[in-house]
Amino acid sequence: MSLLIYSGLLYLLGISIVLFIKPTWMFHADGKWKEFGLGRSKERHTWMPFWLFSILWAILSYLLILTVAGYTGLGGVSMKTEVAVSKESIKPEQVSVKSLTSDASKRRPKSMEQMNKGYYILDQTESSKNGVPVYMYLGPKSPNLIFHNEDFSSGNTESNNDSE
Repeated sequence: MSLLIYSGLLYLLGISIVLFIKPTWMFHADGKWKEFGLGRSKERHTWMPFWLFSILWAILSYLLILTVAGYTGLGGVSMKTEVAVSKESIKPEQVSVKSLTSDASKRRPKSMEQMNKGYYILDQTESSKNGVPVYMYLGPKSPNLIFHNEDFSSGNTESNNDSE
């Protein structure tokens, strides 16, 4: 915010100097400003009217203050980027190889070719413990299972089995 205040003060200083001096390339001899026009008469038109100077001076004054602030640290602006680097090294924990090979992983099939053909169902209790889906083999024949859609928001349960 302080950068805007400083650039605003510089802008007002520049505008007041121009209005006090009234250069001939921007103003008439009687004090009225000239209109914008290229290739027209120099008495009534100019390439730099007062309004164009005001816009360009506003941008230029902000850029000047921003550049000065970058070198001096004015308003919290800094061109230096400091990154904190930790020199501490963290040693990896000792991992037991024995814990990686368990009896359950030896019994499970490694690929789809090793699995028995038939029907499987997700074991939700084992899956929630490990976070890895575990399936139970139900057999080669299609099981006659009844599934319930439970709507806990209304407290009702509906059955999808029409044979009952």
